[in-house]
Amino acid sequence: MASADWDFERMPSVGRCTAANREELRAELADLLQHDPATLTDTARLVDDLGMDSLDMMTVSTWLDSRGVRVQTDQERRGTVGDVLALAETVASKRVQLTIRAGNGASSGPHSVPELPPPHPDPLAPVLQSPMFRLDPLQPGDTEYLYALAVRPENCFRWRYRGVPPAPERFVEELWAQVVTQYVVRRVDDNRPAGHVVAYSADRHGSHAYVGAVFEPAYAGTGLAAEVITLFVRYLFHTFPFRKLYLEVPGFNWPQLSSGEGRYFQVEGRLRDHVYYAGRYWDHYLCAIYADRTFEESTSDGEERKLS
Repeated sequence: MASADWDFERMPSVGRCTAANREELRAELADLLQHDPATLTDTARLVDDLGMDSLDMMTVSTWLDSRGVRVQTDQERRGTVGDVLALAETVASKRVQLTIRAGNGASSGPHSVPELPPPHPDPLAPVLQSPMFRLDPLQPGDTEYLYALAVRPENCFRWRYRGVPPAPERFVEELWAQVVTQYVVRRVDDNRPAGHVVAYSADRHGSHAYVGAVFEPAYAGTGLAAEVITLFVRYLFHTFPFRKLYLEVPGFNWPQLSSGEGRYFQVEGRLRDHVYYAGRYWDHYLCAIYADRTFEESTSDGEERKLS
């Protein structure tokens, strides 16, 4: 699949940081991503050269967001370290024009990065929306979309049916089986559905549940899906008295999440050769996110930044 480049235009009044500041930013980003700063050259590609997974990409997006820059696009976030540092150098109070260019030279057009929405008027209300996505309760008309999403070849082997698409009638019957709550993920800008998140198999005595998610293939590896799952996890801990939430990850999905071990979740179990797919057996990981344990990373200035 062709990679995409991040291009951007600034207003003439927007300044740039000095070369020394760029190196400070590079060191800070390297610390966040647990990479050697020497490997984060300006020309290094985030995915193809550095092997960043979905959670790494989410970390980059969160870091940029802390500097007032929000990359909101469904194009692949597969630019270079130089692109990221240039965005981080942008004055946070200014608006940035982003143009995402695919590897074939096609442009998705300039996108003006919007401001964050105003705070919710009720501070106790759960947050179900990010700048790019919102979580909508299921409506009768969503069933057809959810079925089509679940049985797509790119998703079916990863999702609950493990490559064996069910009949539509069975899918509808099982849609709410053992489910605590579930939402359709929709884009804020055009209302298009983008995925499905679900909490299921709750143990009321043990105060835990499981979390699952499936997204349009276009969002794979961009970090955008991870951002939505983080939103959903925070909602669950805000709304239900869960101590922890489990994620079940087959080994063929593990490379997209492995960087989060010890930062965003703990691996509490690993079943050896437990899942069969693509002609071989894979390990199966049981990961836990705790409500009362915040994994933290130190920024370059020594401050602790909460990640959950």
